[in-house]
Amino acid sequence: MLPLFTKLPGYTSRGKSTPGLERKILRSMPYAFLTIIFLCGLPSVMVRMMEWKGSDLAVEAFIGRVDMLAIGVFFTLFNAAFVVTTGAILITLMKGPGYVADGYKLIDSESPEKLSDKPWIGDRN
Repeated sequence: MLPLFTKLPGYTSRGKSTPGLERKILRSMPYAFLTIIFLCGLPSVMVRMMEWKGSDLAVEAFIGRVDMLAIGVFFTLFNAAFVVTTGAILITLMKGPGYVADGYKLIDSESPEKLSDKPWIGDRN
């Protein structure tokens, strides 16, 4: 039985790819998420702190519209940042070492000769 996460033959630890733009993106994403949260919450806080003239119903309706717009912008920007972060993580993983996907012997291989020296149910004689 092969150990889990066996690296592909020929891989050397010195052959790692150099960090690129994905590392810069991953380092800046916590700040991006905090900025999105702050900037999208700021209008709702500011609208509530202002003095408004007019009927209470009109003021509450305006505050509600600002809140809905802020929530919509928040979800749009948060999803965009999440997609960029996911892409950067995937690129980082792809630049890592190659691993053996599965070590199963194929019965219907292109060469019908014996697959290994050890007897196995799928081997052909």
